[in-house]
Amino acid sequence: MGNSDFLDFLANNVTVADGAMGTYLYSKGVEAGRCLEELNATRPDVVAGVHGEYLAAGARLLETNSFAANGVKLSRFGLEGRVVELNAKAGAVARQAAGGDAFVAGSVGPLGAVMKPFGYLTEDEGRGFFRDQMTGLLEGGVDLAVVETMSSLLEAEVALAVWRELTDLPAVVSLTVLPDGTTKFGDDVVAAFKTLVAAGADVVGLNCNLGPKETYDVIAERVLRHPPAGAAWYLSAMPNAGYPATVGGHAVFGATPEYFAEYAPLFAELGVNVVGGCCGTTPRHVEAVAKALAGLRPAGRRAPVAAARVTEARPHGPPARAPGERFADKLGRQFVVTAELDPPRGPDYAAALEAAAQLRGFGVDAVNVADNPLARVRMSPVALAHIIREEVGLEPILHFTCRDRNLLGLQSELVGAAALGIGVILALTGDPSEVGDYPKAKSVFDLDSTGLVRLVDKLRSGADLSGKAIGATFDVTVGVALNPGAADVDREHRRFEEKVAAGADFAMTQPFYDAAVWLEFLERYGEPPVPVILGLLPFKSFRHAQFLHFEVPGIDVPPAMLARIEAAAAEGKGAERAEGLAVARELLARVRDTCRGIYIIPPPGDFDVVGEILA
Repeated sequence: MGNSDFLDFLANNVTVADGAMGTYLYSKGVEAGRCLEELNATRPDVVAGVHGEYLAAGARLLETNSFAANGVKLSRFGLEGRVVELNAKAGAVARQAAGGDAFVAGSVGPLGAVMKPFGYLTEDEGRGFFRDQMTGLLEGGVDLAVVETMSSLLEAEVALAVWRELTDLPAVVSLTVLPDGTTKFGDDVVAAFKTLVAAGADVVGLNCNLGPKETYDVIAERVLRHPPAGAAWYLSAMPNAGYPATVGGHAVFGATPEYFAEYAPLFAELGVNVVGGCCGTTPRHVEAVAKALAGLRPAGRRAPVAAARVTEARPHGPPARAPGERFADKLGRQFVVTAELDPPRGPDYAAALEAAAQLRGFGVDAVNVADNPLARVRMSPVALAHIIREEVGLEPILHFTCRDRNLLGLQSELVGAAALGIGVILALTGDPSEVGDYPKAKSVFDLDSTGLVRLVDKLRSGADLSGKAIGATFDVTVGVALNPGAADVDREHRRFEEKVAAGADFAMTQPFYDAAVWLEFLERYGEPPVPVILGLLPFKSFRHAQFLHFEVPGIDVPPAMLARIEAAAAEGKGAERAEGLAVARELLARVRDTCRGIYIIPPPGDFDVVGEILA
């Protein structure tokens, strides 16, 4: 078989694809956590053995062991410099195993970093990562590409465009969807398939996440009722072996080969041209599918004459709404004052409540509750924010980072915070885990701060990121960080504009110590489109000032100010603190009429300074 024959073969055969590579390698003893794509170079015999088993089982489409062989994912193993090499080896191993009995498809999975506007990766960067991987696959002699497990139409389009720039070989583009036919980024499968076919995909289909039944339902009830125009495209279905259960620390999939094979002829009746398997499937599953499809030719694509769909009614109670009235009503209408409070390291929050009560007594409008600042373990900020709101009556501003939560966790906690009455969120990217207590902990960063603002904006409109209704809208005010003293201030301003366009309601700046920094920012860019609250961090001592200047990124203390605090230090600790307080008051006096509020960050344990500044 050769690459020029693939589309002709599809026109006349229901093609059996192989099954899982990763889960099957793990079942064969490959240790969890290692880079499976490196096996193409270190253990090609193991990879070739898997290909051989699938070929013997009846597969006529073998996918290379290259699903995660891109620069983003390989960088986690220090292998980002070997992208082309490992993909070329993946193609060569599969090519040799296939001989002339099967087509070889270069497997191209998601990059592992979210593209703008939800993430930080630019389209040009994404193109570069895909180009390197696909260049290697072509060197390895693949017949076609399978761009698979794509939960973002944008990422799928970028990958397809790169493949089309490199070659005219066939392209399969396979999405991962939820049971309702949308991706986790809210792309509708019908519209997505139409877009991909128009962009040059030869085969569109579904893989991963869903088992055979739900994959069948989406194709039958969604795709084939509103198919892409024209006849020059084909369909593929490569479901999981059901949903996994964790047994003994391993994912175990429940769909037996026999059950899996029951759906193979049903897919063929719909006009699906490629039938294979994804996670949890094995050569036994593929063998059962091949036997079930023996002698069948592809039918004309058509939806079932009658398709029943049962929708279970789910009663729900009255929606919980986060008020946010106090801070939201004052924001932009009067000068507001907030102060920061770090959650405790343990479960005893008495001191935090005492500090919050003290801040309320000073007249602050809200308290900023930090989210594991500097990547160090603290009490959940959602829990403490709720406790402060309920027991002190002071409105919290919940700092919320992208570091510790994936897309599922982000949405779950944001909805939970709303249910607890937390009405103000400060959307932050977060300090990376490696700077904190657990440098080996994995930072998630499915989104950056701009993507988080978009997520909050979507949730408060009554839908999750995939577009599914969450039962109610809720009132939440979302803020973002702004650093007017950034080294690349033009880039910082562009990012600020992106955050505002994404739905930000206000901004809070990083502390700065030269009023000219803020005044020049205003002169350069004009009046900000949303209220800006300026950060103010008083010096506790000369050493504190030095620490901020030399060790904290983005903070610059003018030399004259350092000299001023150093001179005060010669007179003792009380003089140092008093001079730091004087500096803060002077700075506030200079910027008071150019902003909509101040955000005071007290030195550790020194909440009295807030009252002294406000006095």
